[in-house]
Amino acid sequence: MIDSCQVLIASSDPLYCAKLDEIARTLGLQSVACASLSDARAQIDMQTFRVVLCADDLPDCNLRMAVRVLAAATRGIPVIVLSHLADWDAYIRALDAGAFDYIVCPPDPPEAERILRLAIGLNPPLGRASRTAA
Repeated sequence: MIDSCQVLIASSDPLYCAKLDEIARTLGLQSVACASLSDARAQIDMQTFRVVLCADDLPDCNLRMAVRVLAAATRGIPVIVLSHLADWDAYIRALDAGAFDYIVCPPDPPEAERILRLAIGLNPPLGRASRTAA
């Protein structure tokens, strides 16, 4: 098992993934990107993450399903929704689905960094090894 990745970025947009990876690296965090919910689940089974960034337009699920599945798979690790919609209704839908927070894409680096810092500060690392040991 690889324990070095701390941020999972689930988005089919390579530009958003690259920008978010850059933001994570400014915080000293390593990330891994995937393009679907099924790929995200596979990554969660193989690696340890401290936060999950999940696009609201993954090809194999809707927002509510993605947040619910990822939050359950990571046992409460913060799931932050990524969206191109910058409106309150979309924000409220994400929070209602169980998201920790919401980042409008393309991400504003200071805002994304603030949200990541807050999310990382809430939970110690959890992953497959800690789930099986508990």
